[in-house]
Amino acid sequence: MSLHQSPSFERMISMDENRIVELLTRKIAGEASAEELGELVYLLKKYPDAIYYEALLEQVWELGQKDSVSDLNLAFKKHKLKFKDDLKFKKSASGIKSLLRKPAFFVIGFVCIITGASFILNRYYQSDAKENIEIVAGSGVRKEIELPDGTLVSLNSESKLSYNPDMIKNEIRNVKLTGEALFNVAPDESHPFIVTTSKIAVKVLGTEFNIREYPGESRSETTLLTGSIELTINDRSDQKFLLKPSEKFALVKKGSAPATSDNNSVLMIETISPVKLGDKEYIQEISWAEDMLVFENETFEDLIPKLERWYNVKIDLNDSKIKSFRFTGIFIDENVVEALEAMKLVKPFNYKLNENQVKIY
Repeated sequence: MSLHQSPSFERMISMDENRIVELLTRKIAGEASAEELGELVYLLKKYPDAIYYEALLEQVWELGQKDSVSDLNLAFKKHKLKFKDDLKFKKSASGIKSLLRKPAFFVIGFVCIITGASFILNRYYQSDAKENIEIVAGSGVRKEIELPDGTLVSLNSESKLSYNPDMIKNEIRNVKLTGEALFNVAPDESHPFIVTTSKIAVKVLGTEFNIREYPGESRSETTLLTGSIELTINDRSDQKFLLKPSEKFALVKKGSAPATSDNNSVLMIETISPVKLGDKEYIQEISWAEDMLVFENETFEDLIPKLERWYNVKIDLNDSKIKSFRFTGIFIDENVVEALEAMKLVKPFNYKLNENQVKIY
């Protein structure tokens, strides 16, 4: 006579199996409460052959501590080799009680249970992993950061950098940037360094470069100073751009469509040239990292976001004629009033300053 199990019975067994795996995992992790240990004892008495799960999970746990939790399937294969004679599926006609006492009953669920175990163990290991650190430079503030791998980062105002404090343990040193930053990457050929923004990704081994990509601005720029970098656009991962020292990659949005749209963006690779002011030369793209705001032949309209971030002010300018005024210069120690007064010597305009609000007219 063949044995048929009702759907409700199968669901009950499945629920118990999942609960046994979860409780065993908590026990191995040292996080099980007294109540949970009591529940586990009860379930193991009900399904004594579930002890095979404990052997499997202990191996997986040890593997996860030494290597990666992603190798759970490898642990399962090793477990099957170890218990290959016991884990062969055999038919039994001695009733449900006899079936529950056979390891073969649990072999049926191993393929599904291993997925559940992977989820549970991943949850435990992820809880031990350190959360990403986010460094924020507010308006009018610039910060210097040394990452765990020795990489030096200068973070411009209104910018954010996110990284994992355990990045030196990962195959890839990955950071996320919003705004602008100058990177001096610590060389490590076996662990590439990747900077990701909302539009691009830059891969390097060891070099110095600047990325500028502020939300709401139509232009994204990456400037290479030394070494080499490989740049990809997020929506066009099949296209790669290799930059040489003193080259700048620019992604410029046209109109209101996303900058990564093929028909609504312009890609440019330019050679950077120093700005000459008096008897000195300055690299405009990285001058901010040396506490200097350098600009060359820029319109007042284009200067507004830079001045706002530099001086932590909000500028209101609606006059189209004044917006078109062009300026070349350098601000180092000047405050916002001194900067505006200097600009007034070049082009005629008036302003009113109320706390951090500036109205240009």
